[in-house]
Amino acid sequence: MITAKNITVTTTTKKNTSIIEIINNKIEKEQENSFGITILFVMVSTMISSIAIGLALHKGFSFLIVTISSVTAMGTNAAAFSQRAFKYVVWLGIISIITNALLVIFQLPKLF
Repeated sequence: MITAKNITVTTTTKKNTSIIEIINNKIEKEQENSFGITILFVMVSTMISSIAIGLALHKGFSFLIVTISSVTAMGTNAAAFSQRAFKYVVWLGIISIITNALLVIFQLPKLF
C-alpha cells in the first residue's frame, strides 16, 4: 500500500489572449490605483490633444483634426470627472492618446 499526503497537481495551459483581454486584466489588477491613473490619463490625453490642435491651427485651419482631437480629449475628461467606471476612463484615455498621437505624427511635416 502506497500512501501520499499533500500532493498537489497543477496544470497550466497557455492560452492565446488578445490585446484587449490583456488590457482588461491589467485594469482589474490596477483597480486600487484608479485615482492616480485616472489623473494621469486626463493630463496626458489633454496634453497630446493640445499639441495636435496647435499643429492643426499652424499655417491654416483643419476643422476635422480640431474636432477629432477635442472630442477624444474631452471624452476622457468627461468620463473621469463624471466618475464613470475605471474601465471606461482607461479605454477612452487609450483611444484619445493613440488617436491624438497619430494626428501629431500626421501633422509634423506641416512644421517644415
